[in-house]
Amino acid sequence: MAGVYPEDKWVHINGLDIHYLDWGGDRTKKPLLLMHGIGGNAHMFDDFAPRMSDEWHVVAMDERGCGESDWSREGYSTQSYASDVGQFALATGLYPLDYYGHSQGSRIGIAVGAYFGNLVDHLVLGDYGPMPDPSPAGRDTAAQRLQGGQRERPRGFFSPQMAFDWHRQEDETVSDDELWNTVKHTYRTNWDGILVPKTDPEIRWLNGRTALKEGPMLWDCVEKISCKTLVLRGGVSTVLDLAQAEKMAEIIPDGNGSVAEVPNVGHMLHREDMDATVGIIRNFFAT
Repeated sequence: MAGVYPEDKWVHINGLDIHYLDWGGDRTKKPLLLMHGIGGNAHMFDDFAPRMSDEWHVVAMDERGCGESDWSREGYSTQSYASDVGQFALATGLYPLDYYGHSQGSRIGIAVGAYFGNLVDHLVLGDYGPMPDPSPAGRDTAAQRLQGGQRERPRGFFSPQMAFDWHRQEDETVSDDELWNTVKHTYRTNWDGILVPKTDPEIRWLNGRTALKEGPMLWDCVEKISCKTLVLRGGVSTVLDLAQAEKMAEIIPDGNGSVAEVPNVGHMLHREDMDATVGIIRNFFAT
């Protein structure tokens, strides 16, 4: 939505300066925390957040190692990310909160619901579960994510236009404005004037062995989630399969788990169908 701009803010937690965007400071509104996918940044919710700010005080974090937040010497385990969320809520006073995490933000949300469920009213886990989709299409998607996409990304770009052109070849469906927003918030200029990713390269390990290794721990977390939880998947997603989503909802204690699908979309949910995704999430938050 044009003309709606967030405020840049920082909070020091777990020894790191964590950046977040704040779309409204009205403390009478319930907090809504948005968490992005792997290697992303808080600006990935620039179009989503204004659609929620009428009833929520909307904030979105740059996860550790991403965007404007500090890189971590201690690493990027899901437990560390979840601790960041809990300490963020306590440090800012933005709780009890509603939570929407997409992709990696969903994995983080699983642990948040287990360790910090007392700070959360409604938890939306957006199209990522403890383990990859086991179908042939799911295995192909997991292999592609492990490789980092269709093509290897250059280590840097000599100009914003070069970065834009590379991303355009990767995805012909997004608008020019969205691509320029990606370039602006994904890269920084290094000492030699080259545009390089803001994301800590150590995070790439989350696409492979590390994520698989955390699977049993995350299933254990699902069984300990203590807040009302919606497992939200794309109707044609090859990242979170329906059987896994239903199992997650079934084992969340006290009948607090449920499943919903955004019809005819894949993994990207709100980027593929904003209206449908927003509608499902708002209806869930109203329960």
